[in-house]
Amino acid sequence: MNRPKTAASLAALGLLAATALVCGAVALRNPADVATLEQGAVVTRRPAAPAAPAAPSSGESVKPPSPEPTTTASAEPEVPAKAEPARAQPEELESAKAAGSAALGALAQRYPEDPAVLRALALTQGREKATAAALLTAKRLFEIAPEETGNDELKQLLLRVANGPPDVALTALDLMAKHMGSRGPDLLYEVMTAPKFGDWIRDNASRLMLDSSVRQLATPALLVADDLRRLTECPTRALIARAREEGDVRALHYIKHHLTPQRCGSRRRCIKCGSVAKDLRAAASVIEKRKNEKPAAAPPAASAAP
Repeated sequence: MNRPKTAASLAALGLLAATALVCGAVALRNPADVATLEQGAVVTRRPAAPAAPAAPSSGESVKPPSPEPTTTASAEPEVPAKAEPARAQPEELESAKAAGSAALGALAQRYPEDPAVLRALALTQGREKATAAALLTAKRLFEIAPEETGNDELKQLLLRVANGPPDVALTALDLMAKHMGSRGPDLLYEVMTAPKFGDWIRDNASRLMLDSSVRQLATPALLVADDLRRLTECPTRALIARAREEGDVRALHYIKHHLTPQRCGSRRRCIKCGSVAKDLRAAASVIEKRKNEKPAAAPPAASAAP
């Protein structure tokens, strides 16, 4: 009867001793250690921050951090260069020239972007009086080789056609106005001023020169000469100043005309534009000096009329 009570008493004493030990351990703990343990528990629940690099010791070289690899966009594929158009061999071209426009036309079909072939074809068509075909060939030539607009033989061909039957003459003027860059308006000016052209074609060329698209192509030197040409009275000082700055021998022609003494009475001759004569003389002097220093790009017709 006493053994169970003794066992229960011993168990109770053991539990009391264990509790006392735990409480004593808690009471004896360092508060700083407790805080450290609690912080460590929190840190374990967060991602670890990257460790700061150790400070280098004195004299030790510091290597910069390696750059992060970057992804570069793949280079765009290069566009292949346009192949040079085929050109006729010199012997082929000479043989076709000797045979005439039919052979040159066949050669132009084989080499449609060869300026030498198209130039020879246009000139040959012009000599054979196939003027409409010559203008079409010249237009095609100017499209693929704008530098050909400065070819003297082609310019003379267009001037001859412009002095021909009205239908092809108007086509030649249209070609000058729209397909020859700044050289086209220069040719229109020559048609307007050269006495070999009739009044009808000169009037048509003059009307074309007033078109805004044509004036945009024209050089400043041509524009000031044409403005002087159209005057019915004395030029203004503003126009004279333009001629002084931009004019060439074409403008000089009209300035000299205004400086030429004319009959102003039964026995007297005087300068009609005497009020601006000083400005006209100064402009003429500057243009003369410029003309001697550098030839004009497009001189006027030899016998241009005011």
